[in-house]
Amino acid sequence: MIAAKENLDQAEEWDRGLLAWPAANLLQSHAWGAVQQRSGWALRRLLVQTPRGALPVTTLFARVGPGGPARLYVPRGPVCAADDRDSFDRVATELRALGRSLGAFVVEIEVPWEASEVAADHPLRELTRCPSRQPLATSVVDLRPAAEEIMASFHAKTRYNVRLAERKGVEVAVVGLSELNACVRATERRQRIHLPSEQHLRCVLETLGERAWALGATVEGEVVSAVLLARFGDRVVYLYGGGTERHRQFMPNHLLHWRAMMLARQEGCRSYDLWGIPEDDRPDHPWAGLAQFKLGFGGTRVDYAGCWQQQLRPLGGRIMIMVDAARRQLRRRR
Repeated sequence: MIAAKENLDQAEEWDRGLLAWPAANLLQSHAWGAVQQRSGWALRRLLVQTPRGALPVTTLFARVGPGGPARLYVPRGPVCAADDRDSFDRVATELRALGRSLGAFVVEIEVPWEASEVAADHPLRELTRCPSRQPLATSVVDLRPAAEEIMASFHAKTRYNVRLAERKGVEVAVVGLSELNACVRATERRQRIHLPSEQHLRCVLETLGERAWALGATVEGEVVSAVLLARFGDRVVYLYGGGTERHRQFMPNHLLHWRAMMLARQEGCRSYDLWGIPEDDRPDHPWAGLAQFKLGFGGTRVDYAGCWQQQLRPLGGRIMIMVDAARRQLRRRR
């Protein structure tokens, strides 16, 4: 019991320190670091001393195979402001030192800033752009206005679909892991894409505890769509979701997200992050339909600056690119 309390105290202290910085987010939180650790990453937490105070930085380390090439990855960090170059430089120095001590080939920094915030002469741009692990764009709905104003900001078709679902008797309530997983697996089979496993969904629910909510939309007693949401600070993030083909004409997904927004607003949250839309408007983009759905909720589009790589070994970046390409090919074959 004493160890559990110490862990809880450390987690709360970490998150309090994180939330003191302007770009604090879920992926740098103590709990999300624990999720990634349970998912196979080696977790390293840094507390970097800067002119503005101690800056918490969650880093993840992974090696490809026994003795294989390794990377040190920073998800959506550091959480200082984009124009706080002193803090960024301190973090970059610490990351290089940690990466070398671990034998990493590269350090990859996926910053939490919008692309427009990063000046042309920012030290981040001295690094090499590399593939992002997180969505490069998202849509964020402001939950501060009255509910009627939020609804009025939706596209007309989205408002119609929310009201249609209400008229048809679609119900939204908390669901369990089995219902959530069934909806995710149904989408995975239908779209032929790789989605988080049941084990990962369980890990998120268990590790985040009260900060994670699984909500489902029910039609005629059957859960036909479900989402997994996570809260950090005053923002709720839509992490994962899925649905069956049943009763789609009743628009359960639209009502599901509307009720999720209202629940988040009731809990004191100020924004709802729909977590991932295409970075361009190509109609042939695989996510084009998903983008149309999410943008219908009238949020503000956010385009991130992406992931940047610091090479620590000769040809380290090129080696990691080749390794990643081979792993993606193997996944597609599977």
